[in-house]
Amino acid sequence: MMLIEVFKEAWIALGRNRVRTLLTMTGISWGIVAVTLLLSYGSGFRSVLLYTFEVFGKGAVICWPGTTSEQAGGERAANRCGLTRRMRLG
Repeated sequence: MMLIEVFKEAWIALGRNRVRTLLTMTGISWGIVAVTLLLSYGSGFRSVLLYTFEVFGKGAVICWPGTTSEQAGGERAANRCGLTRRMRLG
């Protein structure tokens, strides 16, 4: 019986404040739509990104001249390297 009274009071309050009720329902609906769109966008972006990396990585080799590709000898990866000594002729 108590639950029925609560619903009656809520229904009366919703009827008294129609504009506030409409704005609240619109805000809740917009929030649900926004969250759904963001989740679907993120999921789609992730799948496209993974597919792109998978397709691109199968036959590609990328080289930057003068840099290391791995961490070696205590140096960080992508460290600039070059000739340190010049050969002297004569």
